[in-house]
Amino acid sequence: MRTARRLSRLLARRGDQPSIRAFASLAALRRWAVEFRPGLSHIVCVGGDATLSAAAPAAIRTGTPFVPVPNGFGNLFARVFRFPDRAEAVPALLETGTVRRVDVGVVANDPDGEIFLSHRSFGVLEQIQTMAEQRRQQPRNRLLRYLWYYAVAYDFAFRKRLSGFAVEVDGRRVADDAVVVTVANVETYRGFLPLTPTASPIDGLFDVAVIPRMSKAALGRQLVWLLLRLPGRWRGLRLHRGRRVTVTTPRRREELRVSRRALPLLVPTGAIEALTRRTVEETEALRGPDDPRDRSG
Repeated sequence: MRTARRLSRLLARRGDQPSIRAFASLAALRRWAVEFRPGLSHIVCVGGDATLSAAAPAAIRTGTPFVPVPNGFGNLFARVFRFPDRAEAVPALLETGTVRRVDVGVVANDPDGEIFLSHRSFGVLEQIQTMAEQRRQQPRNRLLRYLWYYAVAYDFAFRKRLSGFAVEVDGRRVADDAVVVTVANVETYRGFLPLTPTASPIDGLFDVAVIPRMSKAALGRQLVWLLLRLPGRWRGLRLHRGRRVTVTTPRRREELRVSRRALPLLVPTGAIEALTRRTVEETEALRGPDDPRDRSG
């Protein structure tokens, strides 16, 4: 709210007529996005990845330019386009930014067609995140929050059973018993745990990272190697690409698809070019004996 109020004052000084809407829950924000009607020049959303994803349908339905102001923990989607997190930078972005339509992910078998901008995770990482964030007890300080997640992960390693997931990409079965699955529209966990380094929201495809079932010790080693970017870190992980992904367990099934060029996003100058260069560089870096990309389909 501090960021939103500061931004509102800055916009009012330049002659705009901003209004602030605050929401107590993501469910309330999703309801607003469904009911939103055209008439505003921009939708400026202050929050993290979950908040952005909940608000994005309002922009998709009406064609209103969408402007993220990252205020969350990961900010994966906003960081891809180098959106500033300071209120003082937003007025200049409104003046100089360019509207580009970018891809979003859709949960196709959800009655409401849930949108996600960054990624959808299943298995160990999702379970750890759910445990860490239940009742919203996690610290706000970034360093303390990292330590909180590590502590939850350590506890999880000894107390919980690993769930297994079947994965299909564009109708082809790529895994029968995966313990980590990430379906990504953008580079996932960039700077922390790079699972999908070449994922891009402008190529019309998901990048799908899959780690098959292994012992908890082996899985822990795999994740540490990825975290530290050690040689051989890709040996236990496979990367797939596709427009439709189905992830299934006996209790749960999600059908995900790319909605191409759906979101009218106001991007900073040079952001698309920087994203393209970074994707090319990461693609080149993957080439080698440990290249995790699946080239069979």
